[in-house]
Amino acid sequence: MAERSEFLSGFVVGALVGIGLGLLLAPQSGERVRHRLKERTEELAGRLREGTQTLTERVRDTTEAVIQRGREVVEHGAERVREAIVRGKEAAQEKREEVLGRLEELEER
Repeated sequence: MAERSEFLSGFVVGALVGIGLGLLLAPQSGERVRHRLKERTEELAGRLREGTQTLTERVRDTTEAVIQRGREVVEHGAERVREAIVRGKEAAQEKREEVLGRLEELEER
């Protein structure tokens, strides 16, 4: 994710520098160059804002999905633990009754 952000930042900076140099070296009046440079800068800034918003939305959506999945996994694990505890208690009770039954048999002998 950081690589994509760094690439996007580098791309925008490179584009701005390229546009600026192209406009400055073009045979036009200074006022016209400044006007075109301002237009292009605003256009690229708008694109960057849109890209950042889209990226932010995707990160938020992915984060929410991961959190939800984590909650589901934790709840499923907790349910399995609760079931294991119940089964353990039942098995312990059965063994207790079995051992007590055998003790009674031994006492009767």
